[in-house]
Amino acid sequence: MGYFYLVGSMKGSFALFCMVSEDLHKLVEDCSAVYSAHVIDITIRGSHHRSIIEIFVDAENGITSELCSGISRDVAEQLDARDLIKGSYELVVSSPGIDRPLKFPWQYKKHIGRKLELKIQREDVSRLYSGKLLNVNDEGVTLQVGKAGEEIAVSFSSIQQVIVKSPW
Repeated sequence: MGYFYLVGSMKGSFALFCMVSEDLHKLVEDCSAVYSAHVIDITIRGSHHRSIIEIFVDAENGITSELCSGISRDVAEQLDARDLIKGSYELVVSSPGIDRPLKFPWQYKKHIGRKLELKIQREDVSRLYSGKLLNVNDEGVTLQVGKAGEEIAVSFSSIQQVIVKSPW
């Protein structure tokens, strides 16, 4: 069993589907854990002759270039030692960036006070909310929405997607 990711196309001519093996995923998780970082996403794109492996990591205390460099160095050493990637590859390790959706409840705490856009599902209705993140607890989040500043509680189980909105 592995993890499937849809990745981009080469000059629009074809779409390449790659499977990230459990071995690769575990290797990346283990290397990231040494730095107290969490794997947010792994994508593999490119051709069969040259792969581009993108690893997105996040940490509760934030991401630094030193952290990404350390993870990249450790992953590259392990990839080469285990020969998990056939052919040449380019390895990119970075933070998920502000435009990637939040995936894990622990990520929310870093964004208290920021504006979020949430897509939620309650009963059979999907709804989009935009507001300031006021609070995070084990069950969900509290947002301040609308011009009147109404506070709404949203459970993690009803959240379909969350994006941190840029302040600029």
